Amino acid sequence: MNDITIAVGTKENIVEDIHTLSGKWVENPNIVIVSGKDMKSKVIEKASALFIEENCVLVLLDPEKTLIEEIREQLEVLKEKIHIIIYVTAPLSGAHKLIEGNVIILEKGKEKRIEDRVRGFIRKYGKKMTNEAFKLMKERIRNESILETELMKLVNYVGDRKEIRSKDIISIVTETHEDTMINLFEAFAGKHKREILYVFENLLQNMELSMDKSLLAIHSFLVRQVRLLLHAKDMEEVFKASPEYSIFLKTFNKWKEGLEKKPAEKRHYLPYQNPYYAYKLSKTSQNITRKDLISFFNTLTVFDMHVKRGTKYNRIHLECGLLEA
Repeated sequence: MNDITIAVGTKENIVEDIHTLSGKWVENPNIVIVSGKDMKSKVIEKASALFIEENCVLVLLDPEKTLIEEIREQLEVLKEKIHIIIYVTAPLSGAHKLIEGNVIILEKGKEKRIEDRVRGFIRKYGKKMTNEAFKLMKERIRNESILETELMKLVNYVGDRKEIRSKDIISIVTETHEDTMINLFEAFAGKHKREILYVFENLLQNMELSMDKSLLAIHSFLVRQVRLLLHAKDMEEVFKASPEYSIFLKTFNKWKEGLEKKPAEKRHYLPYQNPYYAYKLSKTSQNITRKDLISFFNTLTVFDMHVKRGTKYNRIHLECGLLEA
């Protein structure tokens, strides 16, 4: 059964708090945030609807006590269908006493909240984390909405080992960037512009660099990724006949062993990637035309020229390139 959660937080943390709470209840939540005069009509609309998305999470932002009194019956009906968050950024006005719900205090500083969540999560799985690893974790994973997902990857990665170390964080974050790039190019192949921007924003939030350096790092990732996808495109006919990873692996290893020349910078070439990552690149390349990949490569070249000439609008140039390619 769903429920009503009364969350007490701050204006600075509204977005992250709501996404974090919603992610605990629903996979890929459809979050609807309403405030002011729109709250009453939206609650009545949702409560009277015959059908409503199961992944919908309705958020009422700083509702007045009188409003809660007016829509209390509709909220009681609606909580049987979806999750409801009443998010308040001021001391509780007494509205929480008018309706049954779980009160959660989220007013801790962001760093302290992240520490509590990390410690609490890994403790459930019988794990500990070194201070160095925890410090690195805070630096590399800044988006709270994906924190538990990344922690779960860490728990699975260390297996039976009880201690999570710095090298584990480095390994997982590297893999996360690779997975994110795969997601970005899958969105690119499907022309899903909203998803492209979402993945791009996620990359920016998880960089431990300044904005300009983060953009340059992402640009470098993209250039390398396009090169690898073009390599996969060249071998498409060979790998297309091997849909299963086990078969792909045999073909991939045989192909790699047959190469006479070995490049100095192996990381830039498909044969020298992690085999499973190469497999994912191969699958992704089959959904993108060579023409689109070359066009996008040209777009990245134009961005590089803008940066070298000096501009205040690096982020806008890169976003436009992603959306228009």
